Amino acid sequence: MNTNLYVGLINNSALLMALIVIYELSYLINDRWKRSVPVINGLLIGLIGLAIMSVPLHLKSGILFDTRSILLGVTALTFGAIPSIIAGIILIFYRLFIGGAGAIAGCAIILSSCLIGILWRRLNLPDRKKCKWLNIYVFGILLHLGMLSCVFILPWPQPLEVLAEVSIPIMLLYPVVTVLLSMILLHQKYRKEARQMIEEAEGRYASIFNNNYAVMLLIDPETADIVDANLAAVEFYGWPIETLKTMKISEINTLGEAGVKANLSNSVHMKQNHFFFQHRTASGREIDVEVYSGPLMINGKTINYSIVHDVSESAAATKALQESEERFRLLIESAPEAIFIQTDGKFSFLNRFAVSLFGAQSERELLGTSVMERFHPAYQEVIRERIHQLNQGKKAVPSNEEVFIKLDGTPVDVDVTAVPLHYQNLDGALVFARDITERKRLEHAKNEVEAQLRQQQKLEAIGTLAGGVAHEINNPINGIMNYAQLILDLSGDGNEAISEYAGEILQETDRVATIVKNLLQFSRQEKQSHSYASIYDIINQTISLINTVVKRDQITLEVELEENLPDIKCRSQQIQQVLMNLMTNARDALNEKYRDYDEDKIIRLSCTHFFEAERRWMKIIVEDHGNGIPDNIREKIFEPFFSTKPKETGTGLGLSISFGIVKDHHGSITIDTKEGFYTKCILILPVDNGWSL
Repeated sequence: MNTNLYVGLINNSALLMALIVIYELSYLINDRWKRSVPVINGLLIGLIGLAIMSVPLHLKSGILFDTRSILLGVTALTFGAIPSIIAGIILIFYRLFIGGAGAIAGCAIILSSCLIGILWRRLNLPDRKKCKWLNIYVFGILLHLGMLSCVFILPWPQPLEVLAEVSIPIMLLYPVVTVLLSMILLHQKYRKEARQMIEEAEGRYASIFNNNYAVMLLIDPETADIVDANLAAVEFYGWPIETLKTMKISEINTLGEAGVKANLSNSVHMKQNHFFFQHRTASGREIDVEVYSGPLMINGKTINYSIVHDVSESAAATKALQESEERFRLLIESAPEAIFIQTDGKFSFLNRFAVSLFGAQSERELLGTSVMERFHPAYQEVIRERIHQLNQGKKAVPSNEEVFIKLDGTPVDVDVTAVPLHYQNLDGALVFARDITERKRLEHAKNEVEAQLRQQQKLEAIGTLAGGVAHEINNPINGIMNYAQLILDLSGDGNEAISEYAGEILQETDRVATIVKNLLQFSRQEKQSHSYASIYDIINQTISLINTVVKRDQITLEVELEENLPDIKCRSQQIQQVLMNLMTNARDALNEKYRDYDEDKIIRLSCTHFFEAERRWMKIIVEDHGNGIPDNIREKIFEPFFSTKPKETGTGLGLSISFGIVKDHHGSITIDTKEGFYTKCILILPVDNGWSL
């Protein structure tokens, strides 16, 4: 083993340590020359390499060994590609200048050392924190295996002779030296970079702190002393910075010493970092401030930093807004009508009146539910269009009468007005609803009164007309009756046919005279006497008059009379007239539906009595299975001159006269009908109508 190799390594070590000095000098170069640092480092390392190569180990003539491989490999690993390439070029020229048998091999060693170092750096292998020394040791082995492989460039068999003499000391010592030198340089690099980062951070902190427009304070959380303040704090509080640094934050914060320390503790322990205080300035003015604070470590001590914002204007605006909102809420809550806000078709706010209108116990029952559910189904399509017009079109909708549905399903008539509104960052509408149920009820009552008045006026008009017509008919009827009587008298007993026909004429003219008499009574020009009469007699007399016609039309007449019916106080002829009219209408309805015989071609007449409100009442029903009465004319059937029959068969007076007769008897007449199936005329009469005898 050649001991000179170990001695040469020791001699070169001092020169290798010069790398540390060069690395330190690179940090002292002015910032303006930072771009030229790699070139300068390359030139200086090249000079060190020249010094190392000037004291080599001479194995044979022209074959030199030194530590240039360590120098160039570590340079590429720690300084980068540019310094190692510059240094490598210098050493290649120097090795060629020296010459000798190993010149080419020596240049190859220089190139391989640079390339292996650059490649290892590119792979970021030296920056791995785990087992860094082992990583560099492997690098040292590869570096010097590459160096020994360059020996094979020498003429044969010199490579074997050289390897036998230098391979063991090189592979034992050179990787170790590579590790030591690299670790020293990398540690120096990391320490310098960390120091540089700290200096930059401190510079940025100082710049941010001192030049920030926001008020910033550094406070000792243990003593509440103000450690530092920026220029914005000096301008805001009005004290010089030297004065501020002698003060405690409790002298500025109106919260008091105990409260200030409690909040500092919360801030330092990250329990709370956002506060609202009142701070006192040098002039004694108290200002609303918003403070963001937290812990900061400075020189190993925990300091509280506080960023202070003047929110006096926004606080005043917020207070004014709150007062305005409170007034608005008070106004809305006290309004005598329902007010609610809908957003996205759902309830977002309701006043007390609205909650009550919808039949809820509290606002929570309705908030977030669909507005459409509270509208009557008949209005939902229109309401859906109005919500779209309000929310998307931003257009107010005019007042409309609609129907709300309470939570219990009860309908409520309302008058609704709505205007678009942006509420809680959503588009919606402010809706005003007035309960008009009572108004609608009064309007309905008024309409009924007006309808009754119109009906009364029509009846009075037809009464006047009937009186005139009755007087005009009376004279020819009396004449017909007289002539019929003369015919009957002259015929004697000789001609039975003439006597029968004359009797029929007298009977029919008598019936016409009775009708005329009723017309006169309807017109209030004649009053018929009244008395207790048997309902059985009234019904039987009516049936006897209509029975022939009914049989001719193939109609079945069914009569159901309750036993022991009491006598009824009435004008019997008028009640008979009413029944005749109802049965005639039933007959016409059946003939319209059935041209010939049918098992359903039936007129059913029934009579019962009942007690109600401590009075006895008679209930007479005339039922047919005809076509029924359409809905659109049901309310008109009692109007004078209204008829669905042809002009030659109906005058429209029958039901209107009947209605007047029944009303005069303190009773009622109602219609139960289903179009296409049946009609029931229900006649209710008091047994004792209260007339005095």
